[in-house]
Amino acid sequence: MTNTFEDKVVIVTGGTSGIGFGLCEELLKRGSVVHVIGSRQSSVEKAQETLGKYPKVRFAAVDVRDNAAVEKMVSDCVARDGRLDYLFNNAGISQNYPYELVTPELWKDMVDINLWGVVFGINAALNVMRRQGSGHIINTSSVAALLFSPFQPVYVATKCAVAGLSNSLRYEYEPRNIFFTVVYPGNVATPIFKGNIPPDSISVEDAVKAILDGVEKKELSIIFPKLYAEYVEMAKDPAFLDAMMKKHVSEKVELFRNELAYQYEEKVESQFKK
Repeated sequence: MTNTFEDKVVIVTGGTSGIGFGLCEELLKRGSVVHVIGSRQSSVEKAQETLGKYPKVRFAAVDVRDNAAVEKMVSDCVARDGRLDYLFNNAGISQNYPYELVTPELWKDMVDINLWGVVFGINAALNVMRRQGSGHIINTSSVAALLFSPFQPVYVATKCAVAGLSNSLRYEYEPRNIFFTVVYPGNVATPIFKGNIPPDSISVEDAVKAILDGVEKKELSIIFPKLYAEYVEMAKDPAFLDAMMKKHVSEKVELFRNELAYQYEEKVESQFKK
């Protein structure tokens, strides 16, 4: 383990659960000053029960959909700790069901959190990092954005946008000593699966290690688990991608038919049967 992150000032949105919480805890162990950001005061207080023992931790509840709130998050960080070295735009929500069930409200929530939340974070951080002449912004996309996963169209749309934005900005700001990294997680054993952890998942600890190793090397793209990185490489062959996605569709439709929460037949297929 190196001391790259020691005494560095870090903001992690979505920092009160899952990968974000794991990042906060590991960075605190490595000596970083970490601003743990959650969307709700209740989640922040829960994280504080575990992370409050670290002397360099700070906590705040911030709605990343609110530009003014995000700007205040960054300005409060700099006012207290003098700078901002790393911003992890990690907050996000997911969607995993047929497109026919997607509502305009879901579109708005997904875009507001997954995309605008990242944009607001980038804008606020760049104002600081340009003045100080350095910085690193890490944006969480998803492996679904590389494989264009069916039944996640809104999620994929936002995560593709995050990836494209980050890749573009990387080359614009690297000459100014400001770096961008895109994280593409596959399945990670977090509470999002509500106990039904996919067998190909990796632990949060392994995910955090992969992220921090990549960030330390200033890598543009970090893909994990390894199996998904291999899938992404093989998916460059259109025939492989087509076969993989058709298999995925078949498995998902069967899942939906057997999942009462979705009522796939009643809510979707019956709507379009003559």
